[in-house]
Amino acid sequence: MKHVLVIAACFASAVLGTMVGMDLNAPNNCYGIHPERANVRYAANGSTFPLHSLSKENNPVIQAVRKVGPATVNIDTIVLRRTSIFGFADPFDDIFGTDPFTQLVPSKGQGSGLIIDGKNGYVLTNEHVVHDVIGRNGDIKVSLPNKQTYPARIVGADPQYDIAVLKIDGKNLPEAKLASSNDLVIGETAIAIGNPFGFRNTVTVGVVSAVDRVLDTDKGRLDGLIQTDAAINPGNSGGPLCDIEGNVIGINTAIISGAEGLGFALAASSIKPVVDELIKYGRVRHGWAGMAFWDISQRIARQLGLSTTDGALVAEVYKGGPADQAGIKPGDVILEANGNKITCIADIQDVLRKARAGDQLSLRIWRRGQTLTVKLTLIDRPKALRG
Repeated sequence: MKHVLVIAACFASAVLGTMVGMDLNAPNNCYGIHPERANVRYAANGSTFPLHSLSKENNPVIQAVRKVGPATVNIDTIVLRRTSIFGFADPFDDIFGTDPFTQLVPSKGQGSGLIIDGKNGYVLTNEHVVHDVIGRNGDIKVSLPNKQTYPARIVGADPQYDIAVLKIDGKNLPEAKLASSNDLVIGETAIAIGNPFGFRNTVTVGVVSAVDRVLDTDKGRLDGLIQTDAAINPGNSGGPLCDIEGNVIGINTAIISGAEGLGFALAASSIKPVVDELIKYGRVRHGWAGMAFWDISQRIARQLGLSTTDGALVAEVYKGGPADQAGIKPGDVILEANGNKITCIADIQDVLRKARAGDQLSLRIWRRGQTLTVKLTLIDRPKALRG
């Protein structure tokens, strides 16, 4: 599997002052710099990108930036980490408690965000931008292009979707709404706005290279992604990807390690329901079926008497869960879920990932040579299993 480089919070190490990338298959690393921040201004409200001449007033890229730029923010995080006085992190701090030979050192991070509700102060970003603050006594600051800065709190975050919603208290805040990303055309203009490596208010332009891309990460599967060649770098995470009309079609999220021109954004259409749940409940109420699966190998297919390896084998059914109550048994093979053909466990996991507590699943299963239809109602994922 290719290593995926999440454009993570651009975390900066206060001790070493060095920069490293955060691979999704490795522990979180802190990296980033705070370069000189140019005093650039947006023309829309007297706060960002300079217009060199009035002859460029009709440039569609400039118009798009004017529309979305004022609502694109910089996110700074700081968390105190316990580090050995000899210069390395204390790996036993959580187990044995405070070591007398350690000290608390501030760890800084940086990313981008988008104000999606100016009245209520809701800011959209990636979960990995604020991940280190969750569960720790950390601080988050949101800075607007007009240099206004606000403390922020996390309303809700979901690592599976890599989405987080923050809240700031401000008046007359600019905003940019998520648009539909269902009718994107490959080759159309894509504009990324964000704060790569701390260079605030950076605009890059490219095209929509592909849609419906899938990336497997250590936190799960990200699907339905927009691929673009608009330059995306560490610090762009959480910033908007726009079309030529200034519609926010995605949230910049990841790049491929070692590659150029391969950036990925979460599609706006898939984000909307997640954002609504985070604001309403503080989390995504992932639907839980109460069973675990295996892929079907040729050997298993022969043992079960199946003609193909399509389907997902039910390996375990949790007592009292929805699957148990619906009569599903270990050894059953899921062939379809709500009309979607299941060829492997990734297919059924994708169905469940998009489902919510209270949703009903209609499953077509194979059991000892017979095909059955079973319906079950998903419940909220047990607290112990929540990410």
